[in-house]
Amino acid sequence: MTIFRIAGTALLGGALTLFAALGVAADNNVANQLPDMGTPADLVLSKADEYQIGRMVLRGLRDQNQVLEDPEVGYYMQHLGSRLSAQTGADDDRYQYFVVRDPTVNAFALPGGFIGVNSGLIMLTSSESELAGVLAHETAHVRQRHIARAIQAQSRASLTSTAAMLAALLIGAMGGSGDLMLGGLAVGQGIALQQSLNFTRSEESEADRVGIGLLANAGFNATAMSSFFEQMARNEGLADSSPLDLLRSHPVTRERISETRARALQYRNAPVSESPLYVWMRERLRVVVAAGDVNMVNYYSRLRNSRALTDPERYGEALAQLRQNQPERAVATLRELTESHPDVTGLYGSLGVALHAAGRKSEAEATFESALKLFPRNVPLSVHYAEALMQDNKARQAHMLLLDLFNVVPPTPAQIRLTALAASAAGDTGDAYYYMSEYHLSGGDLALANQQLELALATPNLTSVQRQRFRARQDEVREWLREQQRNNPRAAQSNLNSP
Repeated sequence: MTIFRIAGTALLGGALTLFAALGVAADNNVANQLPDMGTPADLVLSKADEYQIGRMVLRGLRDQNQVLEDPEVGYYMQHLGSRLSAQTGADDDRYQYFVVRDPTVNAFALPGGFIGVNSGLIMLTSSESELAGVLAHETAHVRQRHIARAIQAQSRASLTSTAAMLAALLIGAMGGSGDLMLGGLAVGQGIALQQSLNFTRSEESEADRVGIGLLANAGFNATAMSSFFEQMARNEGLADSSPLDLLRSHPVTRERISETRARALQYRNAPVSESPLYVWMRERLRVVVAAGDVNMVNYYSRLRNSRALTDPERYGEALAQLRQNQPERAVATLRELTESHPDVTGLYGSLGVALHAAGRKSEAEATFESALKLFPRNVPLSVHYAEALMQDNKARQAHMLLLDLFNVVPPTPAQIRLTALAASAAGDTGDAYYYMSEYHLSGGDLALANQQLELALATPNLTSVQRQRFRARQDEVREWLREQQRNNPRAAQSNLNSP
């Protein structure tokens, strides 16, 4: 079990060799998009550099299908994390929280505030406060700039070697690729480099202390961090050995549990406000991360043989039925649950999806429309509705729905891509190219974003508003490319096309 041990430092340089080792965008442009780390005299990375590295590593995880792109779970995790990051007092920090498709118990912070939690860890938690405790610890690592501190003595060359080993270890362990892991370990005598990048005991203690403050101030149970440590300790001896154990430098100890419990007592009178969505989203996660050949209907049938299902478990069963092409059975359960729990937004979206899968398209559309009146611009509802509209050849309506949503709510890369597809299907070629440029920007690929904007501007019959918007965005992208070249003289000249 490797909780907290692949924190940001373990992946900090992954932007370059993550792609090279895995064959993802393995060209010179990838190497040239890494910021110049400077010399050991440069004490810390800038926040902009940290963000760029983290974004590129996250793109590699997405390319390997390790990031869960589920609208409900993703939206819930971001909302949960935002309650914590709002307590940091750092207006210029951008925190993004995501779920990794991995049954092992782990969480990590990438440079730039990208915080990942394995699905296995979420399933091990027993309350929202325990899950928030994990996010609070990782958020604290970012807030205290531990990642930048840990690499202040590293040169660019050692960062490259470290990234090769650590990125290969991370992805190899997730994907079960032994060859990839062995190859990563061979690069630059990676174990020694790993030891130079581990968080120190004082930094781990600081992350615990700051994290508990974030936890309590955000309205969660401050003792949840120590209770989850205890749960981890109980499971420690049961876990299979893993290559990621190499990355563990500070295991959960009695001392750490005792310290976090003592700190939490300072907040024992603080009010606690947990969201009822936690149990529903955890049950949804159980189904959506299950392997395709696993019949989850059988899982819930076995539970029924021993006891009555809770309502969140009935929700999971309905999702399993939908996955097994039994939409009518799912509709019956979801209708009942929606009536019993009218405030659980995820039920409405799942009901609309089930109705659409059952061929009851007008009912599905009516369900989505009425739900969006109750919960305007709800992201999961809008995404599922847009997907249904596109399947019904109503791409223009889907496009307008998504534009209305994402002009107000920041979209994920998958949602940006959906908007581009909707624009293309609706015949709005200029917008389709524009949103594909935004998709590439979200992954840190400035060169591809610039190319898509050139195609957008070359599209016939653009409105004056579109042309002005596309040109303004291209000016921004080209300025970023120029800045990239100034900061890294080795950047390929082809990355920048002169205006």
